[in-house]
Amino acid sequence: MTSAPVLTPPAIERGLRGLRGIDACVVEDEPKFHANVKQWVVTFSLRRETGVRFIGALTRWCALIDEGYPFGEIAVYPAAEGGITATFPHQSRNTPSRERRGWRGGKLCLDSPFGGERRLTLVRDPVGDADTRLRWHVERALVWLHHAANDQLLAMGDPFELPARSHTTARAWLRQRLVHDETALTFDAWSGREGSFGRADLGLVTDIGNAIGVSRFEDRTEATVREWAGRKLGKCDDVTGFWWLWPKPIVLPPWQAPSTWGELRRVAKTMGLDADGVLRWILASVRGAKTSNILLLGYPVSLRVGTPVTEVHWDALLLPPVGAAAGKPPSGFRPNARGWWQRDRYGTFADKVALQYLRTENWSPERLQARGRLPSAVRDLRVALLGVGALGSTLAEILVRAGIKDIALVDEDLLEAGNVCRHVATLVDVGKTKVQVVAQRLRQISSAVRVTEFNEELHGDAKAIGAQFDEYDVIIDCTSSDEALALLATAWWSIPRVFASFSLGYGGKRVFSFGVSGHQFPQQEFSTRVRPWLEHEAKTWASSEEVLEGAGCWSPLFPARYDDVVLAAATCVKELEMLVAQRPRAPRFRVFTQSISDDGFQGFVPESAPPAVEEMAS
Repeated sequence: MTSAPVLTPPAIERGLRGLRGIDACVVEDEPKFHANVKQWVVTFSLRRETGVRFIGALTRWCALIDEGYPFGEIAVYPAAEGGITATFPHQSRNTPSRERRGWRGGKLCLDSPFGGERRLTLVRDPVGDADTRLRWHVERALVWLHHAANDQLLAMGDPFELPARSHTTARAWLRQRLVHDETALTFDAWSGREGSFGRADLGLVTDIGNAIGVSRFEDRTEATVREWAGRKLGKCDDVTGFWWLWPKPIVLPPWQAPSTWGELRRVAKTMGLDADGVLRWILASVRGAKTSNILLLGYPVSLRVGTPVTEVHWDALLLPPVGAAAGKPPSGFRPNARGWWQRDRYGTFADKVALQYLRTENWSPERLQARGRLPSAVRDLRVALLGVGALGSTLAEILVRAGIKDIALVDEDLLEAGNVCRHVATLVDVGKTKVQVVAQRLRQISSAVRVTEFNEELHGDAKAIGAQFDEYDVIIDCTSSDEALALLATAWWSIPRVFASFSLGYGGKRVFSFGVSGHQFPQQEFSTRVRPWLEHEAKTWASSEEVLEGAGCWSPLFPARYDDVVLAAATCVKELEMLVAQRPRAPRFRVFTQSISDDGFQGFVPESAPPAVEEMAS
């Protein structure tokens, strides 16, 4: 509903004047302030020379404008009366409004590239310019309309776009999501299976409370099609899954995902598929069951429009519960399988019954880490990390976010409240072991990572230590413990591995990096290289004011802010990447020091010798 008459803000009046130069646009009325959405609504019509299927020669639109114009959002929707009713690419679902507003739900995507534009730099919303910003959006709507009318919104080479789906409103599933891990590497498993269907085993993604993963696809002969590649999933006994692979995207023209069982049947028919036949097969095994039932609908997709398909996309439907084989079937049918099916076909699964889509996401590492990850030569390595304090915990988190899939954590310490200011943990974790806390966080970051926990200090003889880390390609020390390194140096491995020791200098102002590839950690060489630096660090610490945690805490603390720890951990990742690439047979020792000039912070830079050594040399 609209409020009582309100004076149109001067900035929006300026925006309306900017529309007068658009011949194809006619503003129909004065702007109205919509109290429910707290936006101004401008209704206008756009003219085209001729109408085409789905788009008439004259279409009506509503522009919703934030009160802070020329800042804030501007959104263009089809008008409820005289607007387009179909859904196109680069448009949200164009459904009628339930609240009888003056516009439908099909917001146009005008501030992102479409129709072959490709680069975001070509699409620049003139935010802050009252004279041109509204005109820019209306002109973009005209361009969008032209491309839609000519079936050019998705041009050859554009990123492939999935049709927008609605999601279920069932309260129990509002926060749940169904996840899978399809990639180009798993695509071959589906070759020749278009039109096939079967069962899907489901399981909880451990340490992530609202995600159900597809652990296994099997066909109707109970043969495995493919399995989840991430870490083992937990039990999920109250949900039963099924899958059905289609040969092409499941859309109604021009680009609308089915919203009812009748629409799904229509799309299936165009592809020669029997939707009712698949439903009857599913219902035979779940009729009267107390479990929730999920149907995964899949189809092959390509990365870009016009290129070969390389991956299977899945949508998940929550199937309505189906009554037991009891009661009276519809008139004319006997109480048998056919009769119960007729009851369900024209009742629970009637054409007008809405589909309930669940939130479905691809959680393959390729998808989750697409915005940034380590090269495969690093992320495919198995890593053992000794020490998960400030530096170790931060390093572990960065490595797993960047793609490491197999990591062991070794530490005996419990988390204290004072650790939290520079650790990946929170106060909720106080009293737990650091390994337990960091392991849980890593599993919450990645559904693929396998974390092995050793809630103990490094101990044992050479043979035991060698066996403990025999399966790991990289062993990283972040303990700052001479004893731990001395123990590590007793072990010998027949296959060379990468050893690295990372530690912080006083206040987190330095990072010490030592690395080598070999059969044994060279502890003597490490001690010789790091000793002069530690002598300098000790003098620096001794000459600085002691940092105490509070009254009664008489042991001085090692000071270092969390931002310094993060910078240091990032530097260690770069060093590790270099060590893996070069595999140096001779030990590689580097020191990085924070550089600050009159212009401010300059980052970590290599330092060749400690200041005390330089002074002695001069």
